[in-house]
Amino acid sequence: MPQSKKKRSQRAGAAAKTARPLARSGAGAASPESASSLPAGLQRRQAPDLAAGKETLALPSTPQLAKPISAVPVSRKSASNGRASGNLASGSDRERPTGSAPTKPATSPAAGAAAAPAAPTAADRRPSDGGADELPAWVAKALAEVLLLTYWIDPGEQGDPFDATIRFTGRRKGVTGRPQAGDTFSQEDTVTGVLPGSGPVAITAKVSGVTAGEWEVTAEPVTRRGNARFRSWTSAGPQTPGNGPVPWPRRVKIPAEFPATARTARLPRTKLPGVVRFAYSTLVSLGVLVGLGVEYLLLHVGHYVAFGPLMYSLAAVAAGAVGGKAWFIAVRRGKQFDGWCIQGFVAGAAVVIAIAALVGTGMPSAALLSVAAPALLIGMAVGRPGCFWAGCCTGRPVSARWGIWSSDRTLGCRRAPAQLIEALSALIIGVAVLCVVLLAGFERSGPMAVAALAAYTLVRQFVIGLRAEPRRWKYGRRVTAAAAAIALVASIAVFAVR
Repeated sequence: MPQSKKKRSQRAGAAAKTARPLARSGAGAASPESASSLPAGLQRRQAPDLAAGKETLALPSTPQLAKPISAVPVSRKSASNGRASGNLASGSDRERPTGSAPTKPATSPAAGAAAAPAAPTAADRRPSDGGADELPAWVAKALAEVLLLTYWIDPGEQGDPFDATIRFTGRRKGVTGRPQAGDTFSQEDTVTGVLPGSGPVAITAKVSGVTAGEWEVTAEPVTRRGNARFRSWTSAGPQTPGNGPVPWPRRVKIPAEFPATARTARLPRTKLPGVVRFAYSTLVSLGVLVGLGVEYLLLHVGHYVAFGPLMYSLAAVAAGAVGGKAWFIAVRRGKQFDGWCIQGFVAGAAVVIAIAALVGTGMPSAALLSVAAPALLIGMAVGRPGCFWAGCCTGRPVSARWGIWSSDRTLGCRRAPAQLIEALSALIIGVAVLCVVLLAGFERSGPMAVAALAAYTLVRQFVIGLRAEPRRWKYGRRVTAAAAAIALVASIAVFAVR
């Protein structure tokens, strides 16, 4: 006989002997006479189901036995910490002392044999702390604290563009013993296309996933095969002092040496060389207000009711925001979402203005276009510099003296001021069409509004050629420029014959 079957047989025999004095009637149910002959407090129960492995016996809760026995159910203990794997329903995990009376004695074998549901552990009972896992990704990204570290290098004055790699390391202050996850970091950041003559160059690294606090940090260049050798700006020599400002017109100070300490902060509160936080949102909002103000003044001069056209203009701003976001996502093929495209804004706003001209706003359609075009262009001239201060839509690095020092939030150097050129072109075209509208009249100047938008689109294709971002489509600029040129010529011709 196998050992396991032999043991089960022995247990069954022992249990049968224990239950035999309680089952003398043999009917499976106690008669009144037999029940009354038992001692007080002891009642006849059905024999336990041995086949099912039930081993819990009903015991009296009165003190007539020689020694009271607790009916606390037995549970397995964890091998890691020795605690019972299942807590009591009351939430207490302390063991009762031997011999103490149970809070609720078992009343039937089935109740004693049923597995008690596991109560939640202390970790499960802990309330949610509202951590980053429960927040949307963009909110968690904005609330997370990061380190922003900037290393300045001297790219030299002559040579070909090169790549630069900087190793940043750090250890959180106040850490005793063995550092835990988030208490140290080491990362290398590589920037490509560093152009000699565009210096001083600032290389900024964002370190995420670290513990908030004050940090001891170091940075050093990493020399690799095929990379040009360069030196830090602070060691470039006395002719270029380390604490001097960057080229005109920016007044960004260069530290005399790499800072030995840094403190974490939320991303909106961090500082980058050449980047002004909240400049984009401030200037774009100001541009919207300026555009609406120009439109209101033109409507007042033309003696038109302002309410209807202004409501359509607000709808055009909303449609432009949606169009700018959709255009940005489409151009980047759904791989990037945190940005806007001014071309999409113009397209979305133009669609709403065209619909308003067809539906009617209480004024002639040509007059509505004459009012909307200069307001849109002048508003963009005010808002577009926000991209320059925010470090987006940056121009490519240049060594020419007409370049302006700016940063794309990773690489700061002398660049072509693409954002400022585009803002200036929008301002010139907007003022020009405004003069035509005031001199030629609102209704006659409708075609010139279309010509103004076409001229802006044509100039923008030239500005895109100055930007650092790679081309998305080889023939995109050519096709757009050709269409804009055709619209420009046709609009001027229609205006001339009216």
